[in-house]
Amino acid sequence: MAKINIQIEKDTNEVKYITILRKNTNKSISEIKELLNSDYILSYNLIDIDELLEMKKIVRLLSKAGAKVHVFEEDRKVSIEFLDNVIESHLDTERYQEEVDE
Repeated sequence: MAKINIQIEKDTNEVKYITILRKNTNKSISEIKELLNSDYILSYNLIDIDELLEMKKIVRLLSKAGAKVHVFEEDRKVSIEFLDNVIESHLDTERYQEEVDE
């Protein structure tokens, strides 16, 4: 299963990021702290539109808080625009399927 991952560059605003992640995930503070010291803070299924929309929301919140967020498809670094394009592609496919069903 293809995964898309988020990595946050280390800086002095870690507490802000922990707060955002705590509010938007089901992870405990200790889990988040541990993940901040690992390669990827969050991983999502690349083909699940709901997960991708959640990821986009979290990336946006982290970026607004000043985090330098990096997005990876598996282990290949991609741009945030890539995430936007994948989401738009999924939404286009859903719209097309709805039109065909009608």
